[in-house]
Amino acid sequence: MADAISGLGGGGQATPYTVNAATAASYSAVATVSLLGGPLASRLGVKALLIFGAVTFPINGSAYYVNSRYGIQWYLIFGRFVYGLGFGAWYVAEAAIILSYPEERSRGKYLAVWVMSRNLGQLVGGSISLARNIKMAGAGAIATSTYLIFVGIEAAAFPISWLISPPHKVRRNDGTAIRPGQKLPIVDELWLVWAALKHKRTLLLSAYFFYSYFYGGVLGTYLTLYFSVRARAMSSIIVPGGIIVFVFLYGLILDNKRWNMKRRAQIGFIVVTVPTLVSFCWLVANQKKFIDKPPGKMDWTASGWANAYVPFYMMQILGYMCQTYIYWLISCFADDVNANARNGGVFRAIEAIGQAVSYGINAKAGNRMIPLGINFGLFILAIPGLVMVVQSVPKEREETLQESLPIGEEAGMSATVPEIKNS
Repeated sequence: MADAISGLGGGGQATPYTVNAATAASYSAVATVSLLGGPLASRLGVKALLIFGAVTFPINGSAYYVNSRYGIQWYLIFGRFVYGLGFGAWYVAEAAIILSYPEERSRGKYLAVWVMSRNLGQLVGGSISLARNIKMAGAGAIATSTYLIFVGIEAAAFPISWLISPPHKVRRNDGTAIRPGQKLPIVDELWLVWAALKHKRTLLLSAYFFYSYFYGGVLGTYLTLYFSVRARAMSSIIVPGGIIVFVFLYGLILDNKRWNMKRRAQIGFIVVTVPTLVSFCWLVANQKKFIDKPPGKMDWTASGWANAYVPFYMMQILGYMCQTYIYWLISCFADDVNANARNGGVFRAIEAIGQAVSYGINAKAGNRMIPLGINFGLFILAIPGLVMVVQSVPKEREETLQESLPIGEEAGMSATVPEIKNS
């Protein structure tokens, strides 16, 4: 539902600026909690983190409702911040699960299932939103009652989260157990977080992590400023539909056994990078044209709608493909729950900082070319480091390597990890 609200552009509000400020506060909280992913997962367990995250979900929808219904902006910012604390815990838990649970031959498929699940929620939310706002062909905010439906669905997360099996009870399809990782003293856990932060692989990928969801604030503002209410509502349906299809196909590419793991990493890089470059060039051309000649609020019946919307649509899909690729790439180097919670937490912390910066810039920038130009520049800046990590991916994953390492030398992004054979 959070993705459904984001998919409305500006959270469905009449203007995006207060929402951008609130979202910046939210992702600041996410970054702080995510950075402590390893210690939190080690002490509380991933199930407890899921439950805590679920408790905060209804606050997200209620914050938008209160602002839309009563104009209380402080609650939107405060509510989004509290939700960010819970969402950070959820980030850590889902990273540990997504990276640790799948067997080697099915990692791409399970990553695709995760993305599909998130977007099925957005698809349901988008359907609700379009049904409530189908007649609103002009500017403005979505119908206030839309948020109440979202809050009700978000509230269901808390009881459902209790049904998730903890890692020690999980068995993969091939019968193997999940490696929980060692529970270490808190000082050692914090040291491993620091080691992960300053590891060469993290430094090489940090620009790509920072970039990966930077587009959220940029594209959300683009959608709010240039499209009508019902066009935004329709977008919240067709975007997740496209994401489900294309990310599933992308997962099949990442699982294709005709190629070794390194070759899949290289092909996956090309598949997500080249269309992203095309989309950015298209968006920059559109934004320049809109600055020179504002198009107003385009409905889906407008003559220029397709040209304005298609690159936005492509970037939304490619953003989720980028996320899938990052998770898949990280999982090439580690397989126990604590290491993946730590590595995934570092990734999501850096990514959340990028989102906080993006929404902060979009809350204030008057020239819409500036945030888009920064986003494009980050993408170009991230490519060299990403290429270097892709080239270091081993041909085959050796999951048994970590079992022989002493404490403090888990595979993944630890400071002392030896090179994996065939890398």
